[in-house]
Amino acid sequence: MFRAPELGNSTFLVSDPDSGEAVAVDPLRDVAQYLERAEQLNVSITHALETHVHNDFVSGARELQGEAGSQVGAAEAAGLEFKHLPLREGSEIQVGRWRLRARYSPGHTPDHLSYLLIGPDGHQEALFSGGALMVGAIARTDLFGPHLATHLALEAFKTLHLRLRHLPDDVAVYPTHGGGSFCAAASSGEPVTTMRQERLTNPYLTTTELMPFIARALHQGPYPTYYKDMNTLNRRGANLIGRKPPGLRKLSADLTDYHLKLGAALVDVRPGREYDRGHVPGSFNVGLEGPFSAWVGWVIERGRPIVLAGGADRQHQKAHEQLLRIGYDSVVGSLDGGIDAWSASGRELTSFETAEVADLASWILSAEPMTVIDARNEDEWVHGHVPGAVRMPVPDISHHADDIPREAPVAVHCGVGYRAAIAASLLEQAGLRRIIHVIGPYTDWDRLHLAATIPG
Repeated sequence: MFRAPELGNSTFLVSDPDSGEAVAVDPLRDVAQYLERAEQLNVSITHALETHVHNDFVSGARELQGEAGSQVGAAEAAGLEFKHLPLREGSEIQVGRWRLRARYSPGHTPDHLSYLLIGPDGHQEALFSGGALMVGAIARTDLFGPHLATHLALEAFKTLHLRLRHLPDDVAVYPTHGGGSFCAAASSGEPVTTMRQERLTNPYLTTTELMPFIARALHQGPYPTYYKDMNTLNRRGANLIGRKPPGLRKLSADLTDYHLKLGAALVDVRPGREYDRGHVPGSFNVGLEGPFSAWVGWVIERGRPIVLAGGADRQHQKAHEQLLRIGYDSVVGSLDGGIDAWSASGRELTSFETAEVADLASWILSAEPMTVIDARNEDEWVHGHVPGAVRMPVPDISHHADDIPREAPVAVHCGVGYRAAIAASLLEQAGLRRIIHVIGPYTDWDRLHLAATIPG
């Protein structure tokens, strides 16, 4: 299993060392991890299977086709040949002693397939379920537009209660989407489950009436804007980057400033608390400790040049890798020497105030003039919020920041502080000057028993 925690996803390699064959399921674009594991097992990757055309990351199937060809070439005497072929319901491929059988499982997407792993004795061992069945959830059905969302929710119901209902309880389930993925409303952080466990605990399997199932499936939060063109990118095929992604160019402060003046976005990968102490004015604060690439893809349009800043070289490399996974190939380099180099060049740094939830409560109770921005989503807001706060989710800030009064400070908070850091940097870009980043978790506000709720 190979994890992409920033996307909430897992991908897989099924192998039979005795036959020297392996198959990748839903591979990511950075394929070195699969090739290195195959070399350790002394197997060749002969197939890449995809459960669906992905909306959240670039498929690595074409990369494997280019890179695994040479690997398979060493096994040509055994008759191996790399294949990336679409399958249909009931078709199978052989992986040594094992078989992978395609199961039509629409819902998350119209043409979704799951892959059932069958052992040498015919026993059904595991299901690679993509988004058809997750740990405690299913993947969302609204990515193709509201006109198809209900139809696909109905298909998801049929998938769980008809198409997959005969799978034995002991079949292991390996979903591609998991906890943290914007492709689902709610899911456990566990990457693996069983059919028995899901039949007992998954609300989509315990709900046998159609209307409650559809209502639950359609109760979804927003998803990153980059999803909208990812399907097209995957169908067309992203540019090949090779076994190892290209290295990052180190940019001086002068060259970084040059790119910024040409319209590049500066993305600071440090945690919000560090960013608050001093940062390049107008930069984006998207910390690597969270779903970094998803949020970059939410607030920065595809194709805009990006310069990385803050943190160490290894963090910039990690950020670059995560951006390549979603097809953001426009990273021009990283600020050499970090924020200190920017300051040493004589250029300005700006800072934010950092506060805890208790500080915010004190300000409110003192009736000090202040605008409180709640950057959470609606489903969080309705369960309680700071009295007098203005709900403005991160994606809305660039559209509505002009509505915020300039004559008073602005305090911004979210659930744990991560989204508030992004929001604070967007507020600065919108021209606000005294910004207070509230870093504590919202549960601290609940603990103070000061939250307001929507009247019933």
